[in-house]
Amino acid sequence: MRIRTTFVVLAACLAFSAGTALAKTTVNIAIVVNPTFVHTQAANWFKEEIETKLPGKYDIVVHHSGALGTETQVLQQIQLGTTQMSVCTTGPIEAFVPEIKALEMPFLFPTYQAADTVLDGPIGQDLAGRLAGQGFTVLHFLDNGFRNVTNSKKVIKTPQDLAGMKIRTMEAPTHLAIWRAIGANPTPMAWPIFTALQQGVIDGQENPIAVIHAAKLLEAGQKYLTLSRHVYSALVFIGNKAFIDGLPEADRKVFLDAARNASLQGRSFIRDNEARQLAELKAAGMVIEEEPDLAAFRQATAPVLADLSGEAKTIVEQIQQAVK
Repeated sequence: MRIRTTFVVLAACLAFSAGTALAKTTVNIAIVVNPTFVHTQAANWFKEEIETKLPGKYDIVVHHSGALGTETQVLQQIQLGTTQMSVCTTGPIEAFVPEIKALEMPFLFPTYQAADTVLDGPIGQDLAGRLAGQGFTVLHFLDNGFRNVTNSKKVIKTPQDLAGMKIRTMEAPTHLAIWRAIGANPTPMAWPIFTALQQGVIDGQENPIAVIHAAKLLEAGQKYLTLSRHVYSALVFIGNKAFIDGLPEADRKVFLDAARNASLQGRSFIRDNEARQLAELKAAGMVIEEEPDLAAFRQATAPVLADLSGEAKTIVEQIQQAVK
């Protein structure tokens, strides 16, 4: 009798344990870059906080290095709900919410602090609302950094120096327009791009210092870096709206808090390490043009701003007013 009772209790314990395991919710976070990038680090900081504050309830799986596809593909998956979250650049979001291209306008943000004022205020909330209409939830904004151009050919000081040069851009119409205005030959290409640079398929690319450093682009032949800071590049901690809305209220608060904390830590990571990363690139042999003719770059890209219309133009005007 005692053996039978023991067996029943053991079976019940095993059934309870199995039920608990089955109840654990998997949350897939898709990132296109490798673990050294702030995108992936922010996702991992988020994962740590969720699994600490909600132990045993969620299995946060961070898929990095493009394991689930390009950023455009990942955004499509999030919209459909097959992937739950990502930390991604704003460029590809333009295909879903065209107005977000306002953030990508050349020489719009003078400082990181100006970007914070915009993204953490009413303008950021407005953009988040537009994304919500397409099935996304903006959990928070963080930094990718100010974009700079690199190439394998020569020192770049003016737009004329880039004439005809094949420059990789994100798959976003705004970025293509910027580089056409500069006079380069923009080539849209999904990340990663190391091999294309190494093989000379493209001459150069444009990205923030943190990306240039983490991706080891000097090793791909990108010898020349120009601190053009032509576009501020935000990242979005983004989720599937139905998934986020469907979380229990207390859990949803933990998710939002964890995403905010990870994003603020990501901002600090980008800003605090930029000078060190630049010094390391220079020490490794990268030739850095620290004083390009920014007035000439502003003049060359001015038509991109002038061509804006509709709601995107209104948002840019609001940003210009906010950062005065």
